[in-house]
Amino acid sequence: MKLSKLRQLIQFASTVLSNSYIGTIYTKTVNTNAFKGVCVPFLNCYACPSAVFSCPIGTLQHFAAIRTFPLYLLSFIAVIGLTTGRMACGWLCPFGLLQDIMYKIKTKKIRIPSYLSYVKYFILVFFVIVIPYYTGDLIFSQLCPAGKLTAGIPWALWNPINPATGQRIMPDGPGILFYIGLIILFAFLSWFVISKRPFCRVICPMGALLSLFNSFSIIKLEVNKKCDGCNVCEISCPVDINISMDVDSKECIRCLECTKCGHIKIVNKFSFEEKEVLNEKEQNEKAFD
Repeated sequence: MKLSKLRQLIQFASTVLSNSYIGTIYTKTVNTNAFKGVCVPFLNCYACPSAVFSCPIGTLQHFAAIRTFPLYLLSFIAVIGLTTGRMACGWLCPFGLLQDIMYKIKTKKIRIPSYLSYVKYFILVFFVIVIPYYTGDLIFSQLCPAGKLTAGIPWALWNPINPATGQRIMPDGPGILFYIGLIILFAFLSWFVISKRPFCRVICPMGALLSLFNSFSIIKLEVNKKCDGCNVCEISCPVDINISMDVDSKECIRCLECTKCGHIKIVNKFSFEEKEVLNEKEQNEKAFD
């Protein structure tokens, strides 16, 4: 099986498994079982009718709003980041899968300027932490296009009667933020068709968090010294990175598509260090000879 097909299969399985709760059909309320206390390393809206787990960004906003340090959450993100960097973005994220699929639609393509990649850090700091901290509003979740697609739209279309209250979930219909979120969602859906993973690269605060670990993660990429600049890595990359020029890029989602080029391979930190030791040993032996 080709790597790209395997990756899509795993992304699809991740999408199904993280959104496999059917109890909402009967309860007509958001799932609140024990698994909701567990986060996944990608966007997975808490309010989605079928969500089994919690979204780390929604959880981070919650802790910012109640002004409590999220030790468990940050430890979880650190473990994921230090182990695999942004690999979850490339192999598990349902919204990433949607972007990959929509980009395959044949149309004129537009490359995203590299400076826009810094916007997601602004989103992380101000929309996920600062605004919830001072206002108590989970503003990013209210406008998040991933959440709007998997939670906002399903609830608005369904709008069932809550058995506990006898009233509809949205008695007055969706609010103004719902419609603003719809505009944002449709803008991104259009952008997905013409550019490679724009949400991941420009907006996603989870991607911003995990990107901080790319240079330190155990799983890394290595470029062979015989690299001839064929650019196969950049052409294959879902986020337009030339790995031969920036092997530790913060934008790298560790999808491994670049390994189609024989000059690039995946390594782990320990094997890399072992290789350095062996090279040093060989140089010392040559010096004595």
